[in-house]
This record gives sequence, C-alpha cells and structure tokens, in this order.
Amino acid sequence: MPSRSIRKQSRLETVAFTLIELLVVIAIIAILASLFLPALATAKEKGKRAACQSNLHQALLALHMYGNDFQDKVPSGREPKNANAWHAVRMSLLGWTNLVEYSGNIQIMDCPNIVFNTNVLNRYNANYGYLIGYQYLGDAVPPGAADYPWHSPVKTTESGTNIIIADANHWSPADGFHVIAHRKNGALVINGSAFVYTAVGQNAKDLGAVGGNIGYLDGSVAWKKIDQMRTNQAASYAGYYYGNW
Repeated sequence: MPSRSIRKQSRLETVAFTLIELLVVIAIIAILASLFLPALATAKEKGKRAACQSNLHQALLALHMYGNDFQDKVPSGREPKNANAWHAVRMSLLGWTNLVEYSGNIQIMDCPNIVFNTNVLNRYNANYGYLIGYQYLGDAVPPGAADYPWHSPVKTTESGTNIIIADANHWSPADGFHVIAHRKNGALVINGSAFVYTAVGQNAKDLGAVGGNIGYLDGSVAWKKIDQMRTNQAASYAGYYYGNW
C-alpha cells in the first residue's frame, strides 16, 4: 500500500499537470483570438457598409419622392435663417424632416457606422442646420475656391452623375475635426462619438479612411476607394472644412 507521502506527491503532480494544461489552453485561445478577431472586425465592417448602402438607397428614393411633390427640387442643405452658410455634415431641419417623413425612418440620414454622443433632439443648430451621419451636397453653397470646384445639385432632374449624398470622410486641418465613417475595422470613434477633434493637420486618409459609399442623383449607390475620391471644400467658409467624395 502506497505511503501517505507518495499519495500526496501524486496528487500534487496531477494538480500541477492540470494547471499546465490550463495555461496551454489559455495560450492557444489567445493566439486564435489574435488571428480571428481582426477578421471578425473586418467582416462586421463589410456588413455595415452594405447596411449603409441600403440606407442611402432609401434616402435617395425619399429625396425623389420629395422632388415629385415640390417642383423637382431637392431638400436644401442650408438653414433658411442663415442661407449663405453651409456645412456638408449638416442639412436644413426642414429638409431632414421631409426625408424622415417620406422614408418613415428617423435614421435615414445616419450611416450605421456613425455614432452620436447626443440624442436626435440635440443635433440641431439654428444657424447651420441638423447634424447628420453623411455629407449632404444638395442645394448647398459651393465655396468659391477655384482649386476645389464642384457642382451642388438643386433639382432631381439634373444629370444623374451628380453626387448628392456621400459617406463622411470629412476633416478640418485647422482644428483637427474629423468624421470618418469607414476605416478597415469601422468608424473613427473617440469617447463614444464619431465627431472627434484629433490630429490637427491630418486628413481622412491619414487617419485610416479606406473609402465610402456615394449616392448619385439617379438613385444609384457605389463604393469608392479613398484614392479614387477627390478632395473638396465641404463648407461655405473656404479653407476650413474638407471632404472626400
């Protein structure tokens, strides 16, 4: 019959072996996680891009329904109280409300990747309009800078190649304001918001933007890589806000 000391040593060896096995399993799990989590994040981002495309199709349909009822006009990107001012990540409250009503979707102008740190009621500014999760280019005030010319659609009957809504690849080199909807693994989010102040002097691509969905006046939506996009003035105050589309 084995002595008590031999039995005790055997139990300790069993426990030690079990702990070693556990550590090995944990190490394997950590390795697998490091391999698969980035892939899962990338797959999730691709799903968000598809959802964003669907959202844009709905927004464009609502925009044309609005035009059918209002002499082919598009909803304005400018707040009537301050009609000479315009910023691509805002649109008139009335225009936003109309798109919501025609689509039946209160998030119609929000890319699924864009996170707001405030509720829908607190996103309105009386001078500049309603904060949205895209760049809206309809009935805007294109800046006069000759090196960044672009056309702002005013009517739904204009050329179908005109871009009217685009994912946010948006920044200010002056104060570091950025809105970037699609990086490799999702939007740029800091402190629970996609509207962030960081990295003064850097553009959207510098901070990881890979591209965005583009909504055209003919109702089509297409993904465009960041390197295929142009840099444009994205506000009426030239030289302060820029966007890619």
